Amino acid sequence: MNRLLTISTLLLLLGVALPSGAVNLEEHEDTLVVDENLSLRDVIDATYQHYPQQAIVKAYEDEVRALEQRSTSWIAGYPMIYLQYIDDALISNRGISDIQSGYQVPIWMWGQKEASQKVTDQSSVAAERYAVALKHEIAGLVRNALWNIRITENRRDLANKILTVADELLRVVRRRVELGDMSKSDMLLAESDALEKRSLMMQAEAEVIHANKAYQSLTRSRLMPGRIEEQMARDLSLSESHPALAAATASVERAQAEVDFVRLSKQGNQPTVLLGTDSTSVSRQRDYGTGTNLVFQIPIGGDDWHAPQVAQANILLNEKLAQREALHRQLEKAAHEAEHILDLDQKALVVASRRKEIAEEQLRMSRIALENGEISMIDYLKIQTTAQTALRDAAERKILVLKDISTLHQAVGISP
Repeated sequence: MNRLLTISTLLLLLGVALPSGAVNLEEHEDTLVVDENLSLRDVIDATYQHYPQQAIVKAYEDEVRALEQRSTSWIAGYPMIYLQYIDDALISNRGISDIQSGYQVPIWMWGQKEASQKVTDQSSVAAERYAVALKHEIAGLVRNALWNIRITENRRDLANKILTVADELLRVVRRRVELGDMSKSDMLLAESDALEKRSLMMQAEAEVIHANKAYQSLTRSRLMPGRIEEQMARDLSLSESHPALAAATASVERAQAEVDFVRLSKQGNQPTVLLGTDSTSVSRQRDYGTGTNLVFQIPIGGDDWHAPQVAQANILLNEKLAQREALHRQLEKAAHEAEHILDLDQKALVVASRRKEIAEEQLRMSRIALENGEISMIDYLKIQTTAQTALRDAAERKILVLKDISTLHQAVGISP
């Protein structure tokens, strides 16, 4: 009986494995379904399609279309109908009246249309890069959610195996108490340990449910990919091609194009052409004449009034430049931290693996000592708790190293 207990305990503790399949859907409404044909990229693309920030992407696209309409227009502002009536009734009263009418159209200043087109082009690039950056940001959220599920599932599976060992120990101790081989106090200790392990199991199960719910809330789906591990990339340097940096750079270039356009666009003082008619009549002489009315209006000066608009556009440009520099520093820091954490976890995994080997041997020896009456139940439970902690740490470190690779990829701008 004692040998049977020893073998079963070791098999349960050494049989800890990473979760690889779906659990029963009837257990909880937040349970996920593993789809082996579903890739991490598929999940990211699907999440992107109904992500709330899609409204911002749509707004940027609408802005680009509006700017394109402005840049391709042959007029440079709002056209107006011109109508003027003049008579001398209040002054000379000679019966002279004049009616002028026409259609007034703003025209582009030299280089202004090209500047407008540049704003359109840079806005288009900025919109595209924002969408790419948003998708990369979503990739980070999906990665983190999936690895949280992997970690919590591993903890739950291990807690379940530890609970099975505790229940088995309680059953054997209870039987030996009935036979008079062990005291009732030993049975109470074993029962207390089993209850504690059951409580930890319930807590671990709750963490899995929360992780599953977080994934569903993010992706709006109950399907998850079967494989989420990523191969370490060869080039882990932070470059200008990082989606967030590329989007920030495009935003800066768009702001610069706006400054150039504003500098050429004097608010409310655009050149105009008016084409119309001028009709003059003298009522006493019953004389009436009509001619063509052609008017050119060209703004001259007024830079003092225009300077605030240029300065305001320059403020926005410099804000974009500052934001881009701050983002670059944040990304450098995140990449360094991710690389450092990966290195630490890889080293910790080596230590944890050795501790696991020692823990397995300690379990074997302490169980024999307990069976031979060389140690007490409370001492055995202490040794078992320490050994189980080492086993749990070794199993989790393997997952953390894989998660760290994903985090490092995210930091340097590598998407799945």
